Amino acid sequence: MVVSIWSNLVYAADSTGFWIRLDKKTENVADPPLENIQYYPLDNEVKVALVLSGGGARGLSHIGVLKALEEHSLPLDLIVGTSIGSIVGGFYAAGFSADEIAVIAKKIDWNTIFTDESSRTHLFVSQKSIPRRHLLQFRLDGVIPIIPSSISHGQKVFQALYNRLVKASFQAANDFDNLKIPFRAVATDLLSGKKVVLDKGDLAEAINASSAFPLLFAPVEIDSMWLVDGGITDNLPVSVALEQGADIVIAADATSNLRKKGEIDAPWEIADQVTTIMMKEPIEKSRAKADVVIQPNLQGIKGGSFANGDSIIQRGYTKTVDNIDSLKSVLTRAYRKDRGENRYIGIVEKVDFKGLSGNDLEKFSNQLKTVAGQAVYKEEILADLKLFYSSGIFKDVKSSVRGDSSHREVCFYFEMHPFIDSVIVNHTHILSDSMVSDFKNRFSGKRLNVRELLEYTNKLKNILIKQGYSLAQINNIRFDPEENCLIISLDEGYISNIKIAGNEKTLDFVILREFPLKEGNIFEADLATKGIQDIYSTDLFDRVLLNLEKEEEKNILIIKVKEKKYFLTRLGAHYSLERETEAFVELLEDNFFGTDTKVSLFGLVGDFSKRAEALFYTVRLFKTYLTTRVSLYYQEREDRFYQNLEREDDYRTTRRGARFSIGQQIGRLGLISAELRIENVDISSANLTFPFQDSYRLRTFTIRSVVDKRDNLPFPKRGIF
Repeated sequence: MVVSIWSNLVYAADSTGFWIRLDKKTENVADPPLENIQYYPLDNEVKVALVLSGGGARGLSHIGVLKALEEHSLPLDLIVGTSIGSIVGGFYAAGFSADEIAVIAKKIDWNTIFTDESSRTHLFVSQKSIPRRHLLQFRLDGVIPIIPSSISHGQKVFQALYNRLVKASFQAANDFDNLKIPFRAVATDLLSGKKVVLDKGDLAEAINASSAFPLLFAPVEIDSMWLVDGGITDNLPVSVALEQGADIVIAADATSNLRKKGEIDAPWEIADQVTTIMMKEPIEKSRAKADVVIQPNLQGIKGGSFANGDSIIQRGYTKTVDNIDSLKSVLTRAYRKDRGENRYIGIVEKVDFKGLSGNDLEKFSNQLKTVAGQAVYKEEILADLKLFYSSGIFKDVKSSVRGDSSHREVCFYFEMHPFIDSVIVNHTHILSDSMVSDFKNRFSGKRLNVRELLEYTNKLKNILIKQGYSLAQINNIRFDPEENCLIISLDEGYISNIKIAGNEKTLDFVILREFPLKEGNIFEADLATKGIQDIYSTDLFDRVLLNLEKEEEKNILIIKVKEKKYFLTRLGAHYSLERETEAFVELLEDNFFGTDTKVSLFGLVGDFSKRAEALFYTVRLFKTYLTTRVSLYYQEREDRFYQNLEREDDYRTTRRGARFSIGQQIGRLGLISAELRIENVDISSANLTFPFQDSYRLRTFTIRSVVDKRDNLPFPKRGIF
């Protein structure tokens, strides 16, 4: 016997004929895992990769490219992205459609994405009441002022990515091969200068790193690397796709042209120009390596022109549609090369179907290419085998061919999956009764269909993810052959452990008290995103990230923080015709003993006033919502005195005192507080006839209630007060 292997089939010839079998993977690979259910996915014939370049706003054209590929059902087996290409590609790989990505791009406020300040509505009232009177603030490392390395630390970018990706249909779970389409993000390590290909970890963090353009955004620290925009080392990463085993590479190129003289003003624009110059030659080499290059007409579109999103997307779509025929030709040639010769089998005299009932055969008869009385080729028999196997109701399908080329007998042999008598769904909380009932009704009393089963369980998982149960997954699907029972086990995504990384000074409880999810809770996406925002709103950290790690089926959340330097100096000055000049300096320890307690020394000197104050306050006392404030102060103030329209000697008011307040915060909506004030007031003048010269001892006790939901001061657009 002579045995040879063709692509997607095994060809075994002897004196009586030969067999044709599908070339399947050797492992029972499925998501979710299957037990006692035979399922061997077909091997892909040709691996097609889509490479998405950087280019800033120009990269929105990638959305149009994906939309055109979707409409023409062109397959993708890998996506590689740099910078904006990693954003678009990462979302698509996670299961978002091109139209959904376009909607997301419109909703992002690109004008505020570079700011790091928390929204006022996310602050406690005790934080909102802290006066913002300084003109200049700088943090100190010892006694040395810290010069910012970028405009933004990228927190808003990360949150914009994370808040959406945490509800994506496909979750990476630390491995980007778990996504709907395997994905790679390209970044640059600022320390080594090398290109870094990210294929695991947190998807939002990887995309954030790939798009962190220097000077605009701070580097993203991953595994001791300082990662910045991948466009610095590879703005069109065709070589990465080839290294990942791609047979066909489609490159979408939205890279920028050199800026003109009048377009280079800001430091980041200079950096962008330098990067463009450095990458010009490597990009040309990358284009030459790609099988198809799609370059939309983006003339006149700048890297920051996000307001023109619809037009940019349309240009990408139009260019791809124009190239669709050449794309299909390239794929067809690749498929033919991979499969080898489409061998002529002969004239079919008879076709038999063993192991298949007449009713089941009717479902396929109109689609079969192997028909009695007609000539048949290898590819046609192979197509019929695929048609049967992909239906999901067969364990295995194979065919035999006998006779000579003028009188062929083709017989298809079928091994079918069993019938299901009952369905058991193991779960506790997150599945509704209607979901469980629908699952049972759909599969009970019917033949097991693996394709429909996997499609339905993935649909069910997606519903749970959209509801916010992002860690929920089907642990396994088991068939009990003795009872003909299908058993589905659901992992609802319980949090096994919560760890904190990066807090050298801040105590763990300060971070955990702001995070609403606790160990033993089911992970909920909305609470996780709220927790990230609330931790960041403490203003103790430059960045707050949330990662997931799996350890022996345990879900471990890691809250990663990057602490600020906590010693601050604030400077301010004021001038008015009445009070003339005033200037102040404030020294502030922003995180005393790592408890988010503030200790401040304030000094003001002016032509008519002096003030000194020592202040100690907490936004939250330990794990409670109590807030406390203690201050000691001394103040001198001189005012003009007029009598009978004549100015006389000025008088001075001197205040010495202390204030103590404690309050209960009502979420981030309001505050109920009580304050005790002890103050001595002396009023004096050089004019002995001054009528108000006196000393007072003031003791006051005040109870107040404040509600403040204003979005901005001093000119709010919405909110209550």
